[in-house]
Amino acid sequence: MTASPLDLRGVFTALVTPFTKDGISVDTRSLEKLIDFQLGAGVQGFVACGSTGEAATLSPDEYVQVVRTVRERTRGVCPCIAGISVSSTATAVATAMLVAELGCDGILVAAPPYNKPSQDGLLEHFRAIHRAVPSMPLVAYNIPGRSGVGFTPATLAALAKEKLIVGIKESSGSVDLVADTMSLLPTSVQMLSGEDSLTLAVLAYGGTGVISASANALPKEFVDLATSYLDGRVDEARRIQISILPKIRALFVESNPVPVKTVLALKGLIAEPTVRLPLVPLSAPSREVIKREFLL
Repeated sequence: MTASPLDLRGVFTALVTPFTKDGISVDTRSLEKLIDFQLGAGVQGFVACGSTGEAATLSPDEYVQVVRTVRERTRGVCPCIAGISVSSTATAVATAMLVAELGCDGILVAAPPYNKPSQDGLLEHFRAIHRAVPSMPLVAYNIPGRSGVGFTPATLAALAKEKLIVGIKESSGSVDLVADTMSLLPTSVQMLSGEDSLTLAVLAYGGTGVISASANALPKEFVDLATSYLDGRVDEARRIQISILPKIRALFVESNPVPVKTVLALKGLIAEPTVRLPLVPLSAPSREVIKREFLL
């Protein structure tokens, strides 16, 4: 059985997970408000429970709560992709089966963190997930800074050749790796930027869009950037990318998603900027950077 189609053109917001002020519970109302704000800006889809969504801090029940909320809010409107970034392949398989039951359109699968598997191990990880949910489109998430190991272009090409993936979120920060990977991929596999400041570069190498943390706070800007490029208005896309670089850099002045949650709370898009330990609230100097760049 082959994976069902999943169009990865445009902007997919890597949603934050809003928490209550005390951090004990997920703030579902704020999450729904944020989704509506994104849809109003024209984003093409969402990733729930990724790195930006602090998935590693969620209980299994909270993971289901967040994914179900995003799925129900977007059903019939746009794709909902759930993130899986766990060290155990068995846990990844069980989670993928749950995501399929929840009716998601795809799964963003990171290299298992902490274990530092070989490239052969990464292949087996994806083979196991695909066997469990053969009709579910998988997107490989290359983020060596968080996973501890990255996919080589050859491994991504092997995943594509076996039809195990339909897309790649490229977050290595290496334009050379983007180019090398694109040279090996079939046209059936789409690449999205996972580095917001390199969105234009990835598009120029043949990418189709971006899975963006910054889009939580800048959805219209990212939609305009991607749309301009994909419509052939390259100069306009370049202008937008350059114009938002200071804001993107401010949103990563400390560990993601601490800064972007601060912006969202200051704008009233979520009730609280709460993050869960081991993340801590934004420092006072960084808060001033945020206020300056976003005129808050």
